Amino acid sequence: MAHRAFSALAAVALAVSLAACGGGSSGGGSVGPPVPTPPGPGSISISPSSLAFSGPGAPSQTFTVSSTVGNVAAPQFDAFGCGPVVTISGSSPTLPATYTVTPVGNGNCSLVANLGRASASIGITVGGGGPSSNVSASTVTLFVGGTSGSVLVGSSSGQFTADTTPCNGIASVTSGPFTGSSTYNQQFSITPVSTGSCQLTLVNGSASVVVNVVVNPGPGGPNALVLSSTTMDFASTAAPPQQDTLNFTGNVGQVTIDENDCIGNTGKPKIAYLTLNGVPPGSPVSLPQSFTVTLYGSASGTCQINFVPQTGSPATLTITVH
Repeated sequence: MAHRAFSALAAVALAVSLAACGGGSSGGGSVGPPVPTPPGPGSISISPSSLAFSGPGAPSQTFTVSSTVGNVAAPQFDAFGCGPVVTISGSSPTLPATYTVTPVGNGNCSLVANLGRASASIGITVGGGGPSSNVSASTVTLFVGGTSGSVLVGSSSGQFTADTTPCNGIASVTSGPFTGSSTYNQQFSITPVSTGSCQLTLVNGSASVVVNVVVNPGPGGPNALVLSSTTMDFASTAAPPQQDTLNFTGNVGQVTIDENDCIGNTGKPKIAYLTLNGVPPGSPVSLPQSFTVTLYGSASGTCQINFVPQTGSPATLTITVH
């Protein structure tokens, strides 16, 4: 059997017992808050995350941009203050790709790489250190038609600027001062526009922070299950596990998780299995609930895990292993 069941009613999720009988066993520990998930299909990363030069005459250094999706189109780069500080050379139509940074003047700046709804940044300093930074939250969850959310940032010097490119069409962002704390001196308001998820990068010199923004359907709307991301892309059969979160709107009743397509019960090879985070077998479960998808490591391909409510619209997670 490859079905698990739990309930979520109205605005409050009611816990019922879980039949843990799918492809993998649930982990130990008590149920905790959902684990934030990098939004969008796959993610992007820059290594190293920072570069430091002693001065304009220092030797060039390199950084590499890669993605969990593997061989994908190169990202869009947004440079914040880098023109008088460094030159950046190198190009590639696909990732992973390596770029060269040459210092030309004292100062600090940031380079942000945007790939679809995902974002990553690298801080660069020449001739001295840049500002420090603090952020009040790594994830902001909103609802269509609901009120705006906010995130607070603080810095030892300077002001932050938002790179909103990945969030265009999902959320709008405005900034203003914040004087109510010695830790934070700036506030960014995030207003929901449409359902989806994205990553917002806030940049100040060589300091930057990435905030995950998740916009769910509005409360009181259609009865439906909602995934933070509806796709997972794994670069290879040896790729590490990925996490997601299942939520709901309206009244969905008991929810069944059908992972037959991914665990070899529909004629496909065994590709991946799902485990609920922090839920021992037989323990009560409620929504929202985070979960982990782990590869068997022996087959590539595409499969789907279906989340079926007693009432309302289901949700489907599509898993692709390259």
